[in-house]
Parts: sequence; structure tokens; C-alpha cells
Amino acid sequence: MNFKTTLILFIVLFVALSLFSLLVQFPVWVFYVLIALFFLLLTVGSFSMSRNFFLKSFTELKSNPRNTVALTFDDGPHPLYTPQVLALLKQYNATATFFCIGKNAEKYPALVQQIIADGHFIGNHSFSHKPHIGFNGTKCWINELKKTDTVLETILGEKPTLFRPPYGVTTPHLAKAIEFTNHTVVGWNIRTYDTSPIRHKDAMLKYIKMHTEPGSVILLHDTHQRIPYVLEHTLIYLQEHGYKTVSINNLMDE
Repeated sequence: MNFKTTLILFIVLFVALSLFSLLVQFPVWVFYVLIALFFLLLTVGSFSMSRNFFLKSFTELKSNPRNTVALTFDDGPHPLYTPQVLALLKQYNATATFFCIGKNAEKYPALVQQIIADGHFIGNHSFSHKPHIGFNGTKCWINELKKTDTVLETILGEKPTLFRPPYGVTTPHLAKAIEFTNHTVVGWNIRTYDTSPIRHKDAMLKYIKMHTEPGSVILLHDTHQRIPYVLEHTLIYLQEHGYKTVSINNLMDE
């Protein structure tokens, strides 16, 4: 079920209950339960990109005939950790996709150029990545997307076609903005929460190893001190098990 079908279903149920209440008296709390259930489904849909609740997104390639996975990095570029990530990717002959925050790309354009020069791919990850960005209206979302597109086009000579929503949160307003900007929305199916200060790096690796399969999209961040360790051991595991890393673009085309 997507947002449109869910909305229609709940409107029908609400109207039916309202009409039925004219014939048979029943508690008012039934309406409150129905409303609460509706907003619960909206919340679940907002935080679960794989459900395609508000908009269509690519989160993994199911039944992948090839032993390929996609490594993705969010929130950079970072002056300290992005170069370390690029060095490890080069060392292990791996390809990745970097979803850059516009204000960071604007601040470190040479790193954006280096990402492309090393054979990797760039995506849009909003301009500000503010904590409350999920509450943006359609115009604000369009502004976030266009500002980052402009920054990246100035650096690279072309606009990015991929977009990853900050925090993986989707809304009807974002869906309308995507209709306007025509980005391809990308999520993930393996989220390690590697930016959490309370999660041990070995726990992240264990999670990656347990859930990686052909067609997986792995979410990491090139913005913290544990990423070199996590990335290198992930790359070693992928090589030992015959996985090849490809860009999101190539994974979608398989």
C-alpha cells in the first residue's frame, strides 16, 4: 500500500463509520483509534523507503544474477575522512557512490572532483541536511535539491541524477519536489548506524556480514573516525566472498 491507496481506504472507512454511527451508537474512541492508526501508518511509511509509500525509491536489486553490491557514503565530503575512504577504495579496487551535502561540496570542491577522478559517482543529499529537514514544504525541498544540483554542476559540469533523502525520511512534500526535479531516489537495505557513538565498530561489521547478499545497497558515512576500520574490513570481507562493488547506476542497470 502506498500513501494514495492508504488515504482513500481511511477516508472510506471514516465515512462508512460516520454513516453507521447514525444507525448504531458506538464509542467515539473508535474514531480516535482509526485516526491514530492512520498517522501510525504515515510514520512507518515515512521512515521505510523500501515500502515506496510516498515515492518510488531504489533500495536494493532483488534476485541479482551477479555477485555485485553497492557501497554508498553519505554526508561528505569531509576534509579528513573522505580522502581516507578514497584511498581504501583505490587500494581494494572498489567503486562507490557518494551522496554529498551541498554545503560541504561547496566548501570542499576539490574533494568532489577527486571522487569523480577516482572513478566514483556523486549524488545529491540536500544542501543543508538540517535535523528538521523532513518537515520541509515542497518549495523548500525544491530549493534544497536545486541548490545542491547547482553546486555540483559548477564543480563537475553536470547535474547529479541521484538523490538520497537525509535520514531516509520521505514525505508527500518531498514526493512533489521529486516530480519537479526528476531525480532518481536511492535508499539502502543495509544500514549500519555507523555514526552512532554508542555502536561498536565490530558490531557494524557483524551486521554487514550477516545481511550482505547480491544486490545489496550498503549505507556508510565518510564523516567519522571509525569509517576507515569499518570500510577496510568490509572491503576485505567482500573480496573474500567474491563480491564486486559497483555504482548505484550500474546496479540499477543489471
